[in-house]
Amino acid sequence: MENANIIQSNFIIANRNIINKFGINSAIMLGELYGRYNYFKKRNQLKNGFFFATKDSIESNTKLTPYKQRKASSILESANILEIKYIDIPPKTYYKINEINLMKALKSSVGDEMTDKKTMR
Repeated sequence: MENANIIQSNFIIANRNIINKFGINSAIMLGELYGRYNYFKKRNQLKNGFFFATKDSIESNTKLTPYKQRKASSILESANILEIKYIDIPPKTYYKINEINLMKALKSSVGDEMTDKKTMR
């Protein structure tokens, strides 16, 4: 297996700035959801930008309990990075990642980091 393939196989990517701004569980949740978003997007299976994921499958992949998932999702939802809907019968949880607000959060984190470095001098 080549090194390039290793990074693409079964990893959850967690951004350090997201960890610092929203916490490790929110970063892991977002990384897991982004992987699912890419999966559904490649297959043209997004519903108006939404994709579904079950609490059990997220827990299986991340070890985040349903409580930790709700807490992490709530943090991302309040930052307008994540939108959550319950669709179908029985209801499935559908997620939509707002990439514009995610980029704004990342840029503000980098800006905060730069400001912190300047004040340390």
